[in-house]
Amino acid sequence: MKKTKITIERTLRSRSKSIIWKLISTPGGLSRWIAEEVRQEGDALIFTWGKSGQEYETRRADILKIVKNQSLRFRWEDEEDPSAYTEIALVAPDVADELALCITDYAEPDDEDSMTYMWNHDLDRLQYKMGV
Repeated sequence: MKKTKITIERTLRSRSKSIIWKLISTPGGLSRWIAEEVRQEGDALIFTWGKSGQEYETRRADILKIVKNQSLRFRWEDEEDPSAYTEIALVAPDVADELALCITDYAEPDDEDSMTYMWNHDLDRLQYKMGV
């Protein structure tokens, strides 16, 4: 089944491209706001959610493209829609002097609200923990 493309853009309280780039492109940075643990194995990222003593969910994603200081694109290993991917991009909106993150992801047609909520929650977590 073809999924629906979702795009979320969030302005950040930071002008430091290098700090934001580390948060979106490294396992250590991603584990601060997307999952409890992220590790890299070759051209794949392994995401683990849950805390010690809880049920863990682990998903593997293949890195499709990295454009330094701009974007990280990956596809979940179990993704059935060949056109679907997840991208976290650093953008500079024209009207503001601050940076923004643009998240592109794909959801089942009846799961768009849940996917949007999840990404907004992760972005809230990023802003709270990192002060960006």
